[in-house]
Amino acid sequence: MKKKITLFNIALTLIIITILGLAALLLFVKPSKKGVHRIEMQEDNIAEPKPVFQKDGELVFLDAKTERKLAKINIEIAGEEAKRIQGLMYRDSMPEKDGMLFLFANEEPLNFWMKNTRFSLDIIYVNSNRVIVSIAKNTKPYSLDQIPSNKPALYVVEVNAGYAERHGIKEGDRVQF
Repeated sequence: MKKKITLFNIALTLIIITILGLAALLLFVKPSKKGVHRIEMQEDNIAEPKPVFQKDGELVFLDAKTERKLAKINIEIAGEEAKRIQGLMYRDSMPEKDGMLFLFANEEPLNFWMKNTRFSLDIIYVNSNRVIVSIAKNTKPYSLDQIPSNKPALYVVEVNAGYAERHGIKEGDRVQF
């Protein structure tokens, strides 16, 4: 008995061949890891503008006993919340004569961290009388550890690591800006 070739049989055969072909592709063709990495690298290499130092003023460190000038730096002021949050993140370095001054609304114990900060800093906490209440020296780049002021502070000055030591700046000294 002869089988009759019908449109239904042809369609069914094409569907089965298509399904088998797709199954073979899924089983035997693997995505190239090289291609995936290339895409990831392209996303990582999108150039974002690096923050540039903006001189907003000067800050002087004064000896607590003699009022003698210990050092003077150019300061970039971080007064708005967005600027305080970013701080010195994403910068590759900072000249020795520069620093960042953070201004807060209330004097209270403060905590900083080094997230996305590429170089070590001295973090100097200052109270409302502009007296240095604590110094966190040689902080670790990229660290998420909290760096507390240990006492209430209204201002924070960030300078390059070792700056306080090199200029004899210590707790009890004052700042003027």
